[in-house]
Amino acid sequence: MQKIDKTDTLKTILSGRKYTVDYFQREYRWGQKQIEQMLTDFQSTFEEFYDPDDHDTPEEVMNYGFYYMGCIICTGGSVKKIIDGQQRLTSLTLLLIYLNNLQKENVKDEDLLVPLDDMIYSKAFSKKSFNIEVADRETCMQALLQKDENYVPMNESAKNMLDRYEDIENLFPDELKEEALPYFINWLIEKVLLLEIDTPSDDEAHTIFLTMNDRGLSLNSAEMMKAFIIQQVAEADRIDVNRKWQDNINRIKEASSYDTSGMVNTQDVEFISIWLRAKYANSMRETKRGAKDEDYELLGDKFHTWVRNNVRAAMNLVKPKDYKDFVLTEMTRVTDIYLRMKQYGSKLTPEYEEVFYNANRDLTYQTTLAIAAICNDDTEDVIAKKIQMTAKFVDDFATIRIMNFKKVNWNTNKYLLFHVMQDIKNADCKTIGMVYVRTLRRMDVSIEGITRFSLNQFSSRYMLHILARFTSYVNVLMGNPSHFEEYVDRKRQGNTYDIEHILPDKYEDYKDSFTDYEDFESTRNQIGNLILLTRDKNRSYQAMPYTEKVQKYAGDNILAQALYDTAYSKNPKFLAVVSKYGFRSISDFSRQSISDRAEIYMRMASDIWNPDAIKELAGGWTDDEEKDFFKNEKGREFTVGYAERSWPDALKYGFMSANLGGSGKSIYNVQVGDTIYCHIAGYGFVGIGECTSTATPMRKFKVMVDGTPTPVADAPWESEEAKQKLDPNKEVFIGVVWKRYVTNINDGYWEKGMTTVPLVAYMLHDRTTHQKVREHFGYDDNAE
Repeated sequence: MQKIDKTDTLKTILSGRKYTVDYFQREYRWGQKQIEQMLTDFQSTFEEFYDPDDHDTPEEVMNYGFYYMGCIICTGGSVKKIIDGQQRLTSLTLLLIYLNNLQKENVKDEDLLVPLDDMIYSKAFSKKSFNIEVADRETCMQALLQKDENYVPMNESAKNMLDRYEDIENLFPDELKEEALPYFINWLIEKVLLLEIDTPSDDEAHTIFLTMNDRGLSLNSAEMMKAFIIQQVAEADRIDVNRKWQDNINRIKEASSYDTSGMVNTQDVEFISIWLRAKYANSMRETKRGAKDEDYELLGDKFHTWVRNNVRAAMNLVKPKDYKDFVLTEMTRVTDIYLRMKQYGSKLTPEYEEVFYNANRDLTYQTTLAIAAICNDDTEDVIAKKIQMTAKFVDDFATIRIMNFKKVNWNTNKYLLFHVMQDIKNADCKTIGMVYVRTLRRMDVSIEGITRFSLNQFSSRYMLHILARFTSYVNVLMGNPSHFEEYVDRKRQGNTYDIEHILPDKYEDYKDSFTDYEDFESTRNQIGNLILLTRDKNRSYQAMPYTEKVQKYAGDNILAQALYDTAYSKNPKFLAVVSKYGFRSISDFSRQSISDRAEIYMRMASDIWNPDAIKELAGGWTDDEEKDFFKNEKGREFTVGYAERSWPDALKYGFMSANLGGSGKSIYNVQVGDTIYCHIAGYGFVGIGECTSTATPMRKFKVMVDGTPTPVADAPWESEEAKQKLDPNKEVFIGVVWKRYVTNINDGYWEKGMTTVPLVAYMLHDRTTHQKVREHFGYDDNAE
């Protein structure tokens, strides 16, 4: 857009000016949703003009378009009193502090550093004075500016400012953090516009404020859409349709407990936007210069315009009865689902636990996906399954990414998740299950990342949740209550839970096991060294040697008890868990103990976040059904290690196998239709094949013997000795049709410069190795 007359840039509004906040609206109350919307709007507008492949200097930003952020109302004077707009100005200041810190870390060329200090604070006689000056926020602003991680907020606004700053840290797009950063900062301060209305007195400012926000209030998108829809309904039905519309909206608003101060959207606008995006958005804006908003963006808070333009072609609303059913049937069904998800997200509910787990981490897109999946005529049983599958998918997807230190918000993952949403829209349970499971199997990271998971700035907001999941999981396995809600509730009365470091913070006592203090601290923060304890115990045990506090762990939650001998005597419920996951008491906690505990967590994680549960909920499907469903989707390429196993039998029966210990579970990532490059350590590549069936336990995997399907364990092998070495409880098999191969492993292919990784199944970013193998074996994608 062009510059609006009489508006000022953000730089002009904040540079060298002083503001304070009127007493009647002093608290800062923006939520995560408003921060995410602001960052999304900024990113999409900036990327309309920024081309990462054709950019030389920041001066080019001068030709970029503007973004208008509304008006602010202030009293005049040397220190302006903000009557309306403090929510936006405070949020923008938090963003500026974050960007100021970020550019100091990321921008190496000093000439590209953008001066932002003057927009945040001024300095006189060595004392900082913030441009938005509110006494009870000063220490918070100072802590954020100095990146003080030990700061503890003492009032509501400071607490919320700290939370929103963390949101900015987590939600700020990775694409804007590197080369694009100085260009984005220049765009933000020079192209984001605000209209400042200054008045000579408080009374006049309040009058303007009330006129704009009360008597002058215009209809929002939800109300304009309602007027249009009901106008198309037969006159005899309009009263009933209007009543049902209003009843649905009232239910939505009554269930929304959060404060809307500073929000542009109201609950009805947010709900309808989610509904329409889930059901009718078929396109999304591309991330390239000049790209235009598509369905998904247009169905934001101005959706009424899109509805008018697409009501026939995209929504299939033609006759008056269609519009009537749209409200009475579809809107009512979606309202029910929306409120059901909100209910499950507010209280741990049997069979819908994952909805609560996702809500605990603000993964609100589970609701959008559930609405997309559920049809208007689905039975209660089908609705329940679709909600459970969707929540399980989001939980698995987010947890796997978190454990690999990757962001889980919608904006970071929107293209993948939007594609998933298109594939599950109004689909049957089997189709939805196949899409979810295949998406999880095709992730570029895996659950094995937990062995490297540790407590840091990124993971601090998730670690309590992860540890609570492990603890509650064992509780339930033992037949006890979950207690998950209690573990993660930081606002409840009484003793809340904290993260306990098992290895005491005493470097001098353990320095012989570590390279230096930094190595010691890094290892202490690994997940194998972490458990949950109530806050009072966590603080009282801090200086206590392990040999003393481990005895006190005996009276706490089960993962703490497991460190001490008493947990293994007269506790049959726990002993079954011990046998499954390998718990043991530890008298002398060491670096190796941390690694061993991480392996236990990984084994549990593999069961907790196992996509096969989605397949079970969906009722299951055959490999042929999956192959047919994804027949138009190009398979991926995997190197699969096959050490110390029988290659002649793999050729004879068409399979590969792996033990679930170590990285063996990665074989689950290989899906039907994927290409396999079989590698045997010490010999090289011995064959190329196509996966015909996904990972199956040895006891259930069958091969053809004289035309009869036979369990692989009962089939005659070329090497019976190799078969006997396999553990039928841990070995899993995938079916393979071999396209090119050598019969003798000594003829395997290897040359200098090729790449392998010490894992069972993995994809290579460098395609050179696989290309060389194809050329050596004379194989192409059309080979029979």
